[in-house]
Amino acid sequence: MALVPRALRPAVLIRRKALYSGVFGNSTVWKGIAVWVFGRSVIKKMAGKNLEVIDVSALGTGRLMTIQTIKPTSRRARRKLAKRGTPAPTAKEYRATSRAEAAAIRELRRSKKR
Repeated sequence: MALVPRALRPAVLIRRKALYSGVFGNSTVWKGIAVWVFGRSVIKKMAGKNLEVIDVSALGTGRLMTIQTIKPTSRRARRKLAKRGTPAPTAKEYRATSRAEAAAIRELRRSKKR
């Protein structure tokens, strides 16, 4: 099934109509729709940060899966780290650390069984 061109998609048409008739025009109905359409994405952005999934690793046969999540580093925290000269840890570094910890836990459990 062919995709509809972007300019003809219903969501794009509604946004365009809300912008021209509501924001730049006189229609109060389209102004309300514009507030709903554009305000929804603004509220999502300002409401809060989502947690990032860092690593999902199995600890072995018969073990539960470990899922580790962290809050993204805020802009303020990144600036404070930059002032101290410490680079902010990346998601790749978090993954490497969590994988190393999971491997250490697996090795510890294997050594206890012996």
